[in-house]
Amino acid sequence: MRDKPHVNIGLIAGFIVTAFALAAGLTYIYPDLIPPATELLFPGMSALRDPFVHAARALTNGLVYGLLTGVAVSIIMKGKKILQN
Repeated sequence: MRDKPHVNIGLIAGFIVTAFALAAGLTYIYPDLIPPATELLFPGMSALRDPFVHAARALTNGLVYGLLTGVAVSIIMKGKKILQN
């Protein structure tokens, strides 16, 4: 049975979007607690003082965790394909 690449791409994209939304949402709710944005962007500065810091941290964490999740899902799917062959 052939693997359908458009299904895999959709699945990976779905996981990336979900992880992005979760990470950005949690960072928006808890702006000074979730790494790596707290260490990378304006370390030591409270996000409650500046809305730009708050938004930048949420976006950064969303991108980081979204991309990490996408890479993890693609590795798992390639491993699954190798095991099936």
